[in-house]
Amino acid sequence: MLMKEEDHLKAYQEYKDNIFSWALEIRGLEKSQRTVGLNASRAIVELLSAYLHRKKLVDEGFQLNHRWFKSEKVSEKLPAFENKDQILKKMIALENSSELLTYGAPKSKENIKEIIELFNEAEMIILGMLNE
Repeated sequence: MLMKEEDHLKAYQEYKDNIFSWALEIRGLEKSQRTVGLNASRAIVELLSAYLHRKKLVDEGFQLNHRWFKSEKVSEKLPAFENKDQILKKMIALENSSELLTYGAPKSKENIKEIIELFNEAEMIILGMLNE
């Protein structure tokens, strides 16, 4: 099944809700490092996917993989788009930090907050582009 822009936006919202509605409000920041890590990187990938589809920069069947964002080589797999370098830099940092939270030993509250800040920064840029 091919994902369309609206499918990516729904997935983005679901991942975001997992972070902000469940992990932070119900469970608490200190107990949610894996939930935050896993959902933050995937949410931003879905949001970028929605943008690329809306601007018709990728075909309907094109699917981003969060693992691509472990290095700058991801740039080669993506078309040119507004704020590409700035967004990719944040997404690479987010993916690598998220992986440490998801699979690593317990981290400090500050480490988890850094992921949320990176998420918020990338989200703000992409949402701004989507709403243009």
